[in-house]
Amino acid sequence: MFVINFSLKKEVRYEPNVSALIQEITRLKISEDIEKCSSKNVGLSEYNNIKSKLNFVGSSTIVKELIEPLTVKCSFLASNDSPYQESVLQFMYILHETNGVIATISSDQRVSKSGQNLSSNILQGELYHNLSKDSYLQVTWQNVKLSDSGKYFCGAHVNILFGQKDRLQKELVISVQRPTLDDLVKVVHDLQREVGEDKQRQKTSEQNIINIHEEFKVHQKNMTRKTNYTSLLQEYQKTLIPESCRGIIDKKERMEVTLASGLKVMCDTKTDGGGWIIFQRRINGKVDFYRGWKEYRDGFGDYNIGEFYLGNENIFKLTSTGQFDLRIDLVFNNVKYFAQYKDFKILSETEKYKLQIRDYSGNAGDSLSYHNNMFFSTFDRDNDVQSDTNCAEEHS
Repeated sequence: MFVINFSLKKEVRYEPNVSALIQEITRLKISEDIEKCSSKNVGLSEYNNIKSKLNFVGSSTIVKELIEPLTVKCSFLASNDSPYQESVLQFMYILHETNGVIATISSDQRVSKSGQNLSSNILQGELYHNLSKDSYLQVTWQNVKLSDSGKYFCGAHVNILFGQKDRLQKELVISVQRPTLDDLVKVVHDLQREVGEDKQRQKTSEQNIINIHEEFKVHQKNMTRKTNYTSLLQEYQKTLIPESCRGIIDKKERMEVTLASGLKVMCDTKTDGGGWIIFQRRINGKVDFYRGWKEYRDGFGDYNIGEFYLGNENIFKLTSTGQFDLRIDLVFNNVKYFAQYKDFKILSETEKYKLQIRDYSGNAGDSLSYHNNMFFSTFDRDNDVQSDTNCAEEHS
């Protein structure tokens, strides 16, 4: 079974004026009188000129019943020639000498079917009244029958000049024949060929799906391998970029190091075996340490000058990652002193950077254990336990 599909443009169903169309059929059978009438209105040469713009063609004049489709197309060509460029196309139709009107199109009613047993027909059409574009009306039968043989008429109603009207028509003869045995054999062969082609396309599609699935698995393996490789690189990167000063070895006593967190710190590589993060250093008084809460939170000073404070927020983040010892080194009268504490930590800003230490050791004396579990204070943020004074102002 052959099926030809066309896009149906602007289709509107309606009940045609049967009596008017019957009169039209009668008129077509006496076309000679029509031509005489038309020639009186506009002149014979002008009539023949505009009549030549009406075309009526079929896909074939001989069609095999049920196995071949049939298409007939009635078209009215656009005109830019005076005096017809102001003509108005009002109506077009296709009719059969015995089956009657098949399809119509007009300025106020779009493409419409008529007659019986036309449900399987495909109709298309466009009508431009001012003749600026080609107008057409087309009908396609998917399963043509013997009763569809005979004369077909294509007609057009045109308003020409000064209210004069003309009715044009073209004729086409179609012969529908019963298929022969050879025709049926050919149809069977064509169907078998199409089935074979469909099977081959299906096989190709199935193979493509298999190939895509295999490629997907390969890509998936590659992604897994690359993900694992990325994880290994990240782990290896951690070994290259230190998380603290522990393990930093250098000839210099102090060196600047960027940790894995991105924080830039100064490391002490010599004192008590090295590995210390220096978060406060004062040597010559070039940096003022009488600062407010924000500066102590964020840090201040200069590594190049040698005086700085790392910042409470940075110290909080560092001491939150594990266990740290706190070491305080002092030099007084050329004598070195130190105090060391276990489990050094300061809490977050919401907890006012509370200090936590334990287990003093050293020769400097334990002056810090008194401040264990106390909050950090500055001259503009009094958090000490003394209610009558601000220790940060008195002891800075």
